Amino acid sequence: MSVVRFDFGGERVLVTGAAGLIGRALVTRFAEAGAEVLAVDRDREGLKVFAGTGRVTTLDADLAEEEAADRVFAEVDRRGGLDVLVNNAALTHYRTPFIDIDAPTWDTIIAANLRSAYLLSVRAVRRWRDAGRGGAIVTMSSPGGSRAHEDQSAYDVTKSGLEALSRAIAVELGGLGIRSNCVAPASVVGDVRPATDIPSGRTTAPEEVADAVLFLASPAAGQLNGHVLRVDGGLHARLRTDPSQEQLR
Repeated sequence: MSVVRFDFGGERVLVTGAAGLIGRALVTRFAEAGAEVLAVDRDREGLKVFAGTGRVTTLDADLAEEEAADRVFAEVDRRGGLDVLVNNAALTHYRTPFIDIDAPTWDTIIAANLRSAYLLSVRAVRRWRDAGRGGAIVTMSSPGGSRAHEDQSAYDVTKSGLEALSRAIAVELGGLGIRSNCVAPASVVGDVRPATDIPSGRTTAPEEVADAVLFLASPAAGQLNGHVLRVDGGLHARLRTDPSQEQLR
């Protein structure tokens, strides 16, 4: 797999959900591109993977809590500011039929996936506005942002909400040089493998998702704002996921 080269030398990047599969690839790619990365996750043990990694500082925090967002941005301010925010943190493991989901579970998923991105994004854009400068936000969405997974209604609602949040930031703050976009990956696994339900014929590598994020955060995407970039091998373009049932309607 070819490696896309970006230059983020001297830039400061905040990545949430840093201990997960995509998060690790994001932190690594930004650091390789010269950025100073603040890697945040509530999984303190998972963050240890970055121990001894140059240009990476770790911070454990549960971003559903406003106090944690304040603590993260206290560290951002201590480091001299922020150029790129990547909202990648999410709860993905809840699978419950909508008819059975209870309010506490619903609230937990909304807080972790959607509220956390609001808390961080609003702090980032206020600082950029007050400093009279621009910045870039890239938020992780999903095919569930526009199509429904079975038994993951709360998750899908958060992803739709994140896309709406990204568009709102783009429209309201684009004139200040602030860009806000989403990446919607699908079928991301550590080891790429064949996949018959993906038009490209294979799953997605986390590094491919990370490269899309770096592109959207870079000057090369300077006129992309409020956009959803789908890194899914063509999954969203397909009418049905099971080729054996394809029919024209």
